[in-house]
This record gives sequence, C-alpha cells and structure tokens, in this order.
Amino acid sequence: MIGNVKVIAVCMCKVYDERNYNFIQALNKFAIKNDYRLFIYHTCSDLYWKTLSEKGEQSVFDLIDYNITDAVVTFEEGVYAEDIMTQIRKTAAEHGKPVLSVGVKHDDCISINFGYAKGFEQIVRHVIEKHGVKDIGFIAGRKGEENSEERIAVFRKVIEEYGIPFRNDIFYYGDYWSDPTLKAVSDMIEKNKVPRAIICANDIMAIAAGAEFQRRGYKIPEDIIITGFDGLEEARYCTPMLTTCGCSFEDTAKTIINSISKALAGEKFEKTYTVDYRLSVENSCGCEPSVEQINTGEYIRILRDRMNRYQDEDRVLYELAVNIMNCETPNTLAALLKEYAFGDMTVVVNGDFFDERKDPRVSNREKLFDDKMILVRSVAAKDKDLPMPFDRSDIIPNINNAIDNGVPLIFSALSYVGIPLGYVCFYFPIMLSEYFKIPLYVNSLNTALGSYRSVIYQKYMTKHIEEMYRHDMLTGLYNRTGFYNALETLPRRNDQLALVVSVDVDGLKYINDNFGHEAGDYAIRAAANAIDSVSIENKVCGRFGGDELALFAIVDTDLSKQVKQEIKDKMAELNRRCGKSYVLSASVGVAVAPVENFWFDDVMHIADKYMYEDKRLKPHNRI
Repeated sequence: MIGNVKVIAVCMCKVYDERNYNFIQALNKFAIKNDYRLFIYHTCSDLYWKTLSEKGEQSVFDLIDYNITDAVVTFEEGVYAEDIMTQIRKTAAEHGKPVLSVGVKHDDCISINFGYAKGFEQIVRHVIEKHGVKDIGFIAGRKGEENSEERIAVFRKVIEEYGIPFRNDIFYYGDYWSDPTLKAVSDMIEKNKVPRAIICANDIMAIAAGAEFQRRGYKIPEDIIITGFDGLEEARYCTPMLTTCGCSFEDTAKTIINSISKALAGEKFEKTYTVDYRLSVENSCGCEPSVEQINTGEYIRILRDRMNRYQDEDRVLYELAVNIMNCETPNTLAALLKEYAFGDMTVVVNGDFFDERKDPRVSNREKLFDDKMILVRSVAAKDKDLPMPFDRSDIIPNINNAIDNGVPLIFSALSYVGIPLGYVCFYFPIMLSEYFKIPLYVNSLNTALGSYRSVIYQKYMTKHIEEMYRHDMLTGLYNRTGFYNALETLPRRNDQLALVVSVDVDGLKYINDNFGHEAGDYAIRAAANAIDSVSIENKVCGRFGGDELALFAIVDTDLSKQVKQEIKDKMAELNRRCGKSYVLSASVGVAVAPVENFWFDDVMHIADKYMYEDKRLKPHNRI
C-alpha cells in the first residue's frame, strides 16, 4: 500500500499485445474504482526461447516490492516460464499476499480460467449444425501445447458425435502463426483437398488462411468457411468478418478485483473461477454479421501511421544509441536521455553502472538490483541534478503524482547479455499506440546502455593495458619505454636544468643468493620507493631492468647533492624500520645539464659514471 491506495502487482508479457492491452484497460478501470493501482512487471517477449536477452528480461520480477504490494496477479497464459511464475506465487505467499493466476489453474492460489473448451465447442457445433458441413479441416496451434491439444480433443469429440471422420490429410499444426498456416493452405490447394470448412485454433491463423484462400481465387464463405478463436479486434477488419469466439475483458477484470477484495478483507472466496467464451457469429461462416464491420481503409491508415511513427522513432533511437555509446561522462548520458521525447518514463540503473572497472559481461552480485541505485532520467527531476543517487524503495520520483494520475506503472528490466543494468518505468496514457512504443524503447535502451557500459570498460582496459605496458610490475615505476615517453611530457623552459639520477641496488646478488629472490625484490622496491620519494614534483622515475633505476627531473637550480642525500636518507630510514637481517643500500649518481639542447642518454651516461664511482667506495659485504 502507498498512502491509502492498495497496490496490485501484475506479472505478464507483451503489454502491447491487443488481448493483453484490453485486459489491462479493463482491469485498470475496475482497480481505480476500488482504490487499487496496477504495478505491471512486464517482459517484451514470452520467455519461450530461453535466450540471454530473455534471462535479462525476466529479472524484472525481482523488482516486486512486497512491502508495498497488497496482491499479486499472474497472467501466465502465453508466458513460457513456469518456474518463474511458480517462484512469484511462492514468494508472494511467504509474504502473506493473496495471489491470483489468470489463464492457468493452480492449487496454491486463486485461479481464473477461461472456458476455452466450451467456447471452442460452440464454434465446431455451429459450423456443423447451422451450416450442415461435414467436410471439415482443422489448423491447430503448437504441437504439444496444452490449449492447442485441448482444442484438438474438442474438435475430435464433436465431429465424432455427428459421425464425421477425422481426416489427417487436412489436419495441420499452424503454431498460432501465419507462416505455417500459409504452408497448410498451399498444401491443401496443391493436393486438391480443400474442405468445405476450416476451423482454426486462433484468429491469427484464421485471418492468414482466409487471406491466402482469397488470393488463390476462393470465395469466403461461398467456397470455403473459415472460423477463428480468441475474439481479436482484427477479426472485424476482415472481409468478410471472421466468425470467432472471445471472452469479456470487463467480466474478467471485475472477477479479479472482486476476488482480491474478498481475500484482503478476509471474506470467503472461491478458489477457482471460470470466464466463459462467447460465440461471435459473423459472415465468414455464411451467417449475417452480428456487428457492423469496421472501416478497413481506416484500419489500414492507422497501421500505416503506426508503422511510419515506428520507422521514425527507430531511426532517432538508433542515433540516440550511437550518441550514448560515444558520450564521455554520466552527465552527458543523462542529458541525451532527457533530450529524447520518451514521454512519461523513468530510467534507473544499478549503483555500479558508471564504474568503468566492471566487466559488463560478468555479474557476481547477490541481488540483481541494488538498494542504492542511480536515477538517469525522469520528467520529475531537474536536468542539472541527473544522474543522481536514488533509493530503489522510492520506485520512481514523485510516485504519488503518478498514482494520482490513475495510469498503470509498467516496469521492464534493462539488461545487457543477460545481466540486469537497471529498470525503466512507463506511466503512459492507456492507449495501444503508446504501449506499442514500449518494446522499441526497452530494446533501444538495452542496446544504448549496454554499449555504453562496454565502451567505458574497453576504454578502462585499454588504459590499464597501456599502464601495464608503460609500468614496471614489481615497483610501479615506469619501465624503460614508459620512462622515455614520460620524460618528453615534463614541462620545461630553456633557462632550467635537466637533472638525471642513476641508482643501483648494492649487493643484490648476495641478497638473492642468501635470502631468496623475494628479499631481492624487496630491496629493489625499497630503492624504487627511495627515488620516488624525492621532493621534486616535476620528475619521472623508472626501472630499466634488474636493479637499475633512474630519475629525471626539471629543476631551476642544481639539486644534485640534495637529491643524492634524500635517497640515501630514505634508504637509511627503511633499514631502521624493516628489521631485515641484511642492509638495504643503493649507489647513486647524479648529473645535471642545461635543458636547451639536452639529450637524455648523454647525461644518463655521466650519471652512471658517478653511480659506479659511488659503488666502488662501498665495502662488498652487505650483512
């Protein structure tokens, strides 16, 4: 509950699907009347293929906050992720929240089932009884799928009652889609086995079959009767209009809200409800239409306008993705998201989204979404404040305003290669044209934000590799290549001096032989630390290999004695502190030359000479 308003978490896929959209529209209507608000946790796919992108999508259900959720509704029909739906019901029950499943019956929650079998039986009986047809073909849905097999069983049962044989030669699986259906129609025509009627397991296949038969010169219903099932709006745009069967979205929505209200009030309620499917007789079967046919030209105009907008948005979103991928700072990314006219939409990313060190292909986080996240887009936030820290428990900025508007909040996960990046929340007006934008926006944001993460990580890795290439792994100082590159970048004036220091660790072989190579490495690091601590800011330090170290600096006056003494003092200090059984010592040679016409190797040669002179003055015993 938020304030005085109860929250219903709705879990479903494809809000832009016409049937799902109609459910949302009806459910929201009754929810508002009863002081509920819908939080819809949504995937753009049906999770059938189990791909990486679908793995990322399904993480949206982890966003459900049971602290504010009063009830959960799962639209499981058409979502091919039984394990996920089961986990949602289980988690909701653990939090003491009533759960209602729509379309699939479960023993662990309230179930609303649709009278598919009874409705489908009406269609088969109508074709046989009303029109006297005994030569009937059948195009089923997906082989092995529960609803498809149920409709096959109903078809077999009814035709058997009337003594009509089941013909395998005009039975097909159309997978609920147009392409397999078109192949079935072609097979019937080419093999000269077109029946008097074809019953299809859904409207999409019926529409495709009817259109193909008409293209091949057949008349509907004079030559062949076509029927569908589902009650899609498109059935009214066909010529002739399609005889089909559908349910009342308002009856379903009212049943859902009433059941939830009873459960929350502690009243007795039914565990299982059935919503009947009603026959809609139109003229594709030869009857007089029961409703007025919708203007097909107007429908085509709507589809064309929708496609044109889609193409325009797709082009602009591609440009946005390219710009985001190449932007340099988080502020620029937020500004780009604000610039695009997404409308009422909030984008929130995980707290480590802008961490360039994080490999976008790897996730070792315990929770898919952080408690502390980052807000990168919101119409409620000022441009200058974005991106900004954001508590996930706040859901979206100004949540109360969104609730007062009475529109559903639709959440989708943002992900890259299956790894959640954050989430997007839409609070669009309830219009199908707006809901059609959701998958386009989600996919574009996934591409843009995922690419941005990849680019900043690649830049970090490139920088890191370059650092490894230029630096000595043991000491952290520049290696020879890095040293020579860096010394050229030091700022200088012609009236200044170039100071070059050559340092060599004393007795390194003795230390390695008697105390081990780890001790020898420690001695080298000690000498590196000594030269790096020299109190000159404008300097470069490096290790040329073995125990040979160098320092280059630009100075105003000759600091040779000071630098040499600082290095020796530092070595002495390390000796006092380390407590080693051997003495840390280094030989030091320093040379200076005017910056004008300076050549490093020449001065380094002089510094090496002074270093060897310093070494000759020392005893050989290093203990």
